[in-house]
Amino acid sequence: MTSAFIMYAVAAVLGGIGATLLLQLRRPRSDQGRYARLIAGTMFAMGGIILSGFATALRSWASSG
Repeated sequence: MTSAFIMYAVAAVLGGIGATLLLQLRRPRSDQGRYARLIAGTMFAMGGIILSGFATALRSWASSG
């Protein structure tokens, strides 16, 4: 159960970083800055979503056995 908690914590950090980068797109920036924040923010946010899915699967597999 501890490993799932750690995975949820890391997923929250990744999601927070991704959300911060994506929210920074509201300010005017150069095209290169917007592109970099868009790509990095999307990757961090999706990493958080995928990792939280893995943590949920790990928790359900651990409780079923």
